[in-house]
Amino acid sequence: MIDRLLAIIAPHRCYGCGDEGAILCDCCKNDIFETPFTTCVVCREPTAQDNLCSRHTLPYTRLWCVAKREGVLEAVIDGYKFRRVRAAADVLAELLDTSLPDLGPNVVVVPVPTAPRNVRIRGYDHMVLVARALAKRRGWRVSPLLKRQTNATQHFAKTAVVRRKQAKHFFAVRGTIEPDVPHLVIDDIFTTGSTIEAAADCLKRAGAAEVWIGVIARQ
Repeated sequence: MIDRLLAIIAPHRCYGCGDEGAILCDCCKNDIFETPFTTCVVCREPTAQDNLCSRHTLPYTRLWCVAKREGVLEAVIDGYKFRRVRAAADVLAELLDTSLPDLGPNVVVVPVPTAPRNVRIRGYDHMVLVARALAKRRGWRVSPLLKRQTNATQHFAKTAVVRRKQAKHFFAVRGTIEPDVPHLVIDDIFTTGSTIEAAADCLKRAGAAEVWIGVIARQ
């Protein structure tokens, strides 16, 4: 409700062209869709299906990415995460929704949880809001099955090795895993993949048979 009132009093300007009325106008959304991420997100090699090639042994089997983290998409993500542009959650969910194929009706959306310190700073868990908006579009369920165990963030990790060591201790499962239901883990940015891999591994060890990944941008 507050976001709707603010949009009337102080309407957003498009991050792409500057036109008043929306965070991203239809034309600027289409510009992102016209340059999708078409290679393997992990190694950047060409891939025949989705954004994951067959050379990798990972705790997830499918992965989709909207686009590279650059230009307008980077600006929207940064505005959402660092300048409290909360309404961007719906825009990012729409971009992710458009990039996903038909996955059926029984998907459980699992947001990668934000470090508690960052939730306090922003006033919201940014991936939970995106997960809810995405699930609403697809008629899916959201389940916050992962809980964050540390306040560590990957922003200050200088190497991929450090990132992997950190990520091993990030998550624990809360609640009950439905073993025969596909779990779609979503996150905003894929850099080395250590966070996503740790999240998927945590779900697999808790009993999830099928884990898929959806990310908004590749660093």
